[in-house]
Amino acid sequence: MIFFPLSPEQRTVYWTVTVRDTYGSMHRTTALHSTSAVRQQHDFWSAKQSTAQIELTEHTLLQARTVTAFEDLPGAGEPTPLPGLPAGVQEAKRFFKFARALEDGSLTGFGPAVLPTGDDVRHFYEWTAKYQERAQVERVDVSTLRILDITLTHYTREVQLADLPDDDVTSLVGHLESEGLYWVPVHEDAGTYLRVPLADGSQMTISRTAGDEQVPGSRPTVDDRGGWFAVWDDFNGVSVEVYRSARQGLTRAADTAALTASVLDCARTHGGGPVLRDEPGQPLTRGLAQGS
Repeated sequence: MIFFPLSPEQRTVYWTVTVRDTYGSMHRTTALHSTSAVRQQHDFWSAKQSTAQIELTEHTLLQARTVTAFEDLPGAGEPTPLPGLPAGVQEAKRFFKFARALEDGSLTGFGPAVLPTGDDVRHFYEWTAKYQERAQVERVDVSTLRILDITLTHYTREVQLADLPDDDVTSLVGHLESEGLYWVPVHEDAGTYLRVPLADGSQMTISRTAGDEQVPGSRPTVDDRGGWFAVWDDFNGVSVEVYRSARQGLTRAADTAALTASVLDCARTHGGGPVLRDEPGQPLTRGLAQGS
């Protein structure tokens, strides 16, 4: 059996296009993970005479996971309260699930994906402890089980076509997400860059470099829109260049592919992205095992 350690945070970005026509009808696309698809939808609906309004929405889903204990769950019959959340949150959900502690201390998912309340957590644990030997289910040592407290926040913002990143940016972050790496956008006066935390406590920083104006009708290259620069930092004064675009007429797609390969190689060297770890001294069985 293959186990996939859980990350403490997961970020996903996508877009939707909402169209209102002159007859009062509304159409909204499903999630679009490519900005070229967003532009195609915009161009398609813009060409229709019946289109009255087009809205572009950027969605960011952020899932944060922490390890909790039975005594910190909502009490019997109590709903699960939401934590304090920042402004701009469109929707927020909080729920629980179980994880198994592996030999290396990392955690991997186990059981139902969503347990809405503390009662649901207690009921599933008691069932697992008492009846799993009688059921056709995966056997598990209940002493290795931990409870995850999960908060899912959904941020939205209205954007214009000019605000959309290039497909090379969405390709990069898509590869980060698929490799279990999470990223944090950092906005400064000098521009926006991506911070990528790594498992050993170090991080990578990925930023854009300045470019030249593209000649109309030519293929977009690194020189036209700038390239990439990525650096690894261990917080102890050691920094290593991971990637710097070579101004040799590469297409942006080829340049981004080379950046992505270098970033993923560096991430694997340093253990990949951070994974959720077991917390010693918080056995799940405390308080329930005696009554099972």
